[in-house]
Amino acid sequence: MAKVENKKIADLKPDNSNANKGTERGLRSLDDSLATVGLGRSIVTDKHGNIIAGNKTTERAIDSGFEDAIVVRSDGKRLVVVQRDDLDLYDTDPNNPARKLAYYDNRVAELDLSWDAEQLLADVNAGMDF
Repeated sequence: MAKVENKKIADLKPDNSNANKGTERGLRSLDDSLATVGLGRSIVTDKHGNIIAGNKTTERAIDSGFEDAIVVRSDGKRLVVVQRDDLDLYDTDPNNPARKLAYYDNRVAELDLSWDAEQLLADVNAGMDF
């Protein structure tokens, strides 16, 4: 059974070796997404609360005034699902926030990728097999 607990987002620790530097355009798009449709995708941390995936989402969520997190402890053998009870993907509203969230999720991922060549080289030299 998964264990669920409440935490403060600020208690999570960023990955100081994150190989994605991000982009200004991507961060602006992420900010727009958070302001328009709120939080949608979960992040991933290690057992100590170090962020593995979702560094920029966490940073921008804090900057946007979000404070609380729900932590679901998992061993990686079951999919963790974030169900937004305020969204309906098939609502016929032309400005359906669920549909907007789907676009934001894909667009931010597309716009906010900028590899840090030095970090990639450091990981390869340390023996990382991509």
